[in-house]
Amino acid sequence: MTVPDVRELLARGEHVEAARRLRAAGALAEAAEVLAQVWRHAEAVELALSSEHPEAAYKHALASADVRLVERTIDALASKPEAARRAADLAEVRGRIADAAALRRAAGELAEAAALYEKAGELGLAARIYEQTNELRRAGMLYERRLAEAPDDAASALALGRILLGFGRAEHAVRALQQALKSPELERDVLPWLLRALVGLGLLDAASEILDRLRAFRPELPLDPRAASSALSHEAALPRTEAQELLLGRYRVLRALGAGGSGRVLAAEDVFAAREVAVKVLSTAGGVQGRDALTRFAREAQIAAAIDHPNVVRVFDFVPEGPLLVMELMPAGTLEDRLSSHAPLSPAVAAHVARSILRALETVHRRGVIHRDLKPANVFFGAAGEVKVGDFGVAHLVDAQATLTGAMMGTLAFMAPEQITGDGQPDATTDLYALGVILFRMLTGVLPFAGPDFVSQHLGEPVPSASARAPWLDAAFDRAIETLMGKDKESRPRSATDALFLLDALPFAAAEEGFVRMTEQGATAPSTAPISQRPRASQPPPGDAGRYVPRELVLRRGRELRLADDTLLGRRVQIVEGDDASIAHHRGLAKAVSPFLQAVLAIDAERREIVLEDPSGTPAGSGPIDFARMSDLAEALDVLEAHQLSHGSITRESIVVSDTRAVLLLPLAPSAGSLDDDRRAVARLFGGR
Repeated sequence: MTVPDVRELLARGEHVEAARRLRAAGALAEAAEVLAQVWRHAEAVELALSSEHPEAAYKHALASADVRLVERTIDALASKPEAARRAADLAEVRGRIADAAALRRAAGELAEAAALYEKAGELGLAARIYEQTNELRRAGMLYERRLAEAPDDAASALALGRILLGFGRAEHAVRALQQALKSPELERDVLPWLLRALVGLGLLDAASEILDRLRAFRPELPLDPRAASSALSHEAALPRTEAQELLLGRYRVLRALGAGGSGRVLAAEDVFAAREVAVKVLSTAGGVQGRDALTRFAREAQIAAAIDHPNVVRVFDFVPEGPLLVMELMPAGTLEDRLSSHAPLSPAVAAHVARSILRALETVHRRGVIHRDLKPANVFFGAAGEVKVGDFGVAHLVDAQATLTGAMMGTLAFMAPEQITGDGQPDATTDLYALGVILFRMLTGVLPFAGPDFVSQHLGEPVPSASARAPWLDAAFDRAIETLMGKDKESRPRSATDALFLLDALPFAAAEEGFVRMTEQGATAPSTAPISQRPRASQPPPGDAGRYVPRELVLRRGRELRLADDTLLGRRVQIVEGDDASIAHHRGLAKAVSPFLQAVLAIDAERREIVLEDPSGTPAGSGPIDFARMSDLAEALDVLEAHQLSHGSITRESIVVSDTRAVLLLPLAPSAGSLDDDRRAVARLFGGR
């Protein structure tokens, strides 16, 4: 056969005959190419796999659009590593990430394969490869993510349970293995590992029940669960991990952050989640009192872990074996760090911090959690200046008899009278008293009661004047702090929301001007904390590109608006272009402040831009809205009414609903309508007439 003969056959359209002659001559790759031209892809794949260029088989399989043929081809290339590697290059160029992962795996390039599987969203496959290469931390993390999206993946649950057990996390291993046990097909494989985990926790009764089930498959096992566990451990070793080097098998300690009466705080690396965290190792008294305190704290820690709010330090885990609490790491220190120089903060910074604390308290109080130990050391700063409250419930761990010791004086300086005397149950107003003390200290640089006899001072002495120490403040600040620090809790604001109204009425802008003027004249002693480690004294205007980073243009409620990231406060905002009428309209709406009403964050009349809160959640659906969310909207309308305002255009699109609240979005332009119209509109959304 000659090349002209083949060309002549191809010119006449006789591709099959041309391919037959090429094959007979040993030109298998060329024969495959000819067959592929007439869509005989399966034959082309077969010839290419036997040729000197087997990677071409993958190209022909792709051209067939036959998923099964592609899979068979990838399987066949597993015995041809070099060809699989070249085929993987083609797959990546074509954007076939999952195929590229399988081909990299066939080529023995396991690290690359795992990374590609992860990129393709095939978390279980990626985890299995990491497990195969003994990268168990990464494997465990991916198994956890896989189970979050597919709770019924029993094989992944079993693998995660084995890894957790190897890291010494028996309690967490039990949860994963119980999840895997829901699959009858895996029962025989799961039971041995679950038995070992339960024995490791000392839960012998539960282990005996599991052993009874296991002996149906393995009757030769001893009747004693500990003996059976020992026998099983000799059959199958736990995955080899670095557990002995890690705190509770998961946290690698990086440095100490501090210590206090309730324990010590460490910066650590969570090797499973690949992130830095703060780990508080808790200290409790012995005996019944200590156990009761730990039980109460564990309950509140679980509540705090369920709270997702931008002003609350996130709690990731509570580990009774420590006992320890795993929290979000706040890299920029605490409010106590800022106040340690005994110099006042600027009023603008103090307002930002106080409002952030109150927003946190709004959320946690609604969940029934009272902080009880609110103080500057428990107020944290993030890298972007965001303020978060942490250490909820830690005060429960402190023996009541220890409150007068030197170690607790810092806490006692912020205690409400009812806490000191033990009269009555602490409630929301107890935290607001502590906020009043914090506000006084931020504005003046000193405590309202300097001690050492904090008890008699908090119980009997009147609240001193803040404006006497900080002349840039006027008497309104004195009245507000005196209200927050009322000796009788009934005289304080009833809620954090009420306290926010109290703060919003204060002339912070005028105080800031006076503070700046006196600072320039050397009449104040501003904080010496580095500016990169503390909130900024003044905020840039909405148009400042350094603060608001645009993300996307969206069309909402018939208007185009920009979504942007507020880099100063670490939140997403909406920016709306407005005319004179809408700017004036939003200035009026800015007076109405409620967690259930979209907030006006800033207005720049020169740039004609209005910056609004971008609340988390989804627009109200077509069905009835939950009754609990109806009360949220009713409160939003009450706030509007208190300021003689109305909405005028309430629809489902103007209501954002999340698990914790409903938020009424502000009208983007002035509209006609009364508050009665608003209430009727809300009633209709809940099925009313």
